[in-house]
Amino acid sequence: MSHQRPTLADRIVRYRTPLNLAVLIVCGLWAAWVAWITRPAAIDSPASIVASCVRDTR
Repeated sequence: MSHQRPTLADRIVRYRTPLNLAVLIVCGLWAAWVAWITRPAAIDSPASIVASCVRDTR
């Protein structure tokens, strides 16, 4: 009984469509995250977390 494990290339060929979908989803999430982090509103306005932590010292 000689049962060989499939090589990495065989696995990639066999699961090509699910791998493509997974890569597209991951790249889409990464691009959305980058767009969210670098949006102009985040640069122009101060962070609400910082504003809530600062006391008025007047």
